[in-house]
Amino acid sequence: MATFSEFASPFEGLSAAFSAAGQRFLAVCEEFGKARAAKALYAELACMTDEELAELGMKRDEISRTVFSKVYDLR
Repeated sequence: MATFSEFASPFEGLSAAFSAAGQRFLAVCEEFGKARAAKALYAELACMTDEELAELGMKRDEISRTVFSKVYDLR
């Protein structure tokens, strides 16, 4: 026969649900932060002249790929 102490508290389940929701919220916030960083970096590079980009070792058609790889740590 099961005793009362063998059952999980309803607060444990509620706590786990809030914890999971909090983790999902933080993940969404992190993605928004990355998107904002990508937008800012893209805007900065896009307003540079071709000569300024060349000094950085880039061509204009590489801006999107460079921004994406830097913000999302792709190698």
